[in-house]
Amino acid sequence: MGVFAAVEAGDILEVIWVSLVAAIFVSTVFSLVVVGSARSAEARRNGHGAGALVWGGMALLMFALFAGAVVYGVHIMLSKG
Repeated sequence: MGVFAAVEAGDILEVIWVSLVAAIFVSTVFSLVVVGSARSAEARRNGHGAGALVWGGMALLMFALFAGAVVYGVHIMLSKG
């Protein structure tokens, strides 16, 4: 029981809200990667080169945000003692 007594309620609440925000952010950003990739391919098939470039650029930007969030999360997990 001594291990559980060392955890404060504030720490638990912080873990909960940070986890929820991170999950929503990562899920949304990766969903935008999928949407941007699909729309880029559709625009390219329909002969809209500029639209394909814009959607592809958005997909790349969202993927960079996704990868950055994952790297930051791993960094935080490994740096906590």
